[in-house]
Amino acid sequence: MSRQATPSAEDGKRLVNGFVDEIFGDLDANPDFVAMMRSAVPEMPADPSSAQLEAYAELSALIQDPGFRASVRRMAEQQAAERADGDRTGLHHEVTDLVRERVQKAQADGIEPGSPAARPVLAEMIAGYTTTFGHPDSAEYRRKLLTRLEVANDPRAGRYFHLLSTINGWPAPPSLTPVFDWFIQALRHHPTP
Repeated sequence: MSRQATPSAEDGKRLVNGFVDEIFGDLDANPDFVAMMRSAVPEMPADPSSAQLEAYAELSALIQDPGFRASVRRMAEQQAAERADGDRTGLHHEVTDLVRERVQKAQADGIEPGSPAARPVLAEMIAGYTTTFGHPDSAEYRRKLLTRLEVANDPRAGRYFHLLSTINGWPAPPSLTPVFDWFIQALRHHPTP
């Protein structure tokens, strides 16, 4: 992308809103999440760096990628299904922070997700989910949670937000992929409370 073809703020808004409209438009997905997606638009500065121009080009390509679009659509469909089951809890930042903290500590302590030492870590994270979503811990709930995490744990979603951060000059968000990889493996190894 050349500096002469620097995308405007309107270009960025159109790019993201078109993506969000197509992926979420016909679903009753989490409105807080949809609003966050709409508000996080690439706003290229007047004199962008090469890294910003490259990030915009990569973001544009990612948004057009059929595999990424299908992945985000699965996330949106899952949100809609959860809302149909009564979930009205918002963006869940607190439980995500809890999971990040517990997994990073477990990893620092050398706890493998399939080990017996992972059970109390997993129980604490699931307690965060059950408190947030109002469901008791059970084998059935753990299966649903595993599916939810598998659908949401697409590293391209993290890349999407990393690219937006590069373009907008924001601090890069930490990747949740390794955290959710550990959580998913722990759930697979410990499917019952």
